[in-house]
Amino acid sequence: MKNETQHHSGYVSKANVIHKCMATYLDTFSNMPPEWYINSVYYSCNRKGFKPSRIDIAKYFMLYRPEWRGKVLLQDGSEFFLI
Repeated sequence: MKNETQHHSGYVSKANVIHKCMATYLDTFSNMPPEWYINSVYYSCNRKGFKPSRIDIAKYFMLYRPEWRGKVLLQDGSEFFLI
């Protein structure tokens, strides 16, 4: 069984870890609201030592699910964004 360091050694950048986590969550869970995917990827990336913003993650989400564009109000700290 791989240890934690080996498992996370395949990620080469913040964008790479966002992409891999997003693809996994979208493949595994098909009917969750956009905020769930964005927050799940956010926490997953943080556990792996990467610190993306929710806005960065939302940009990737929109690549996968463009039908949600302009329909999601996202909170990142004290700021709100329509994505």
